[in-house]
Amino acid sequence: MRNSVIFLTFAYLLISCNSQTQPKSTIENSDSSIVTAEHVRIFPENNSTHIFDTTISDRQIQITIKKTELDTYLVNEYEVNGVKQIDKYRNTEISVTIKKQSQILLDTVFIKEQFLKYTDKSFLDIATIHNYWFEKLDKDKIVFFGVISKPETDWTFAFNHSFDLTNGKLSFAEQADSEE
Repeated sequence: MRNSVIFLTFAYLLISCNSQTQPKSTIENSDSSIVTAEHVRIFPENNSTHIFDTTISDRQIQITIKKTELDTYLVNEYEVNGVKQIDKYRNTEISVTIKKQSQILLDTVFIKEQFLKYTDKSFLDIATIHNYWFEKLDKDKIVFFGVISKPETDWTFAFNHSFDLTNGKLSFAEQADSEE
């Protein structure tokens, strides 16, 4: 009996000592901070498509603007309280269709890279197409307004497209108050 008690006591001590002696490693570096965790957010969280239809009934014109979020992202990384924050913003494409009496006059798609000749590449690398709107019908020209922007900032590139109903040409003009 005495041997059993000694054996159980020894086994208990052995098990309890092993469970408390886990190796701990610490890294000490006073010159730099070490980021050990990260938090990822995606904006918008899910892909979606937004369709904006405008009908000008007296001229029998139908305008459809379709904004589609893509599976490509621009990434903004920063650190808050030792936690790496990663914000991913979906790139978008804009599809524009203009019909007059059911005949297609314009059917085109815009992505931000198409604006490289109007703004610099470093801006486009951190920006996305914010939105694109029908602005007005001015005699025989349909005017659109678009904005490319760096998310969460007021850094924007604003522009107009004008579609001439008489010759079918789409022209570009930068907004005068656009910040680049």
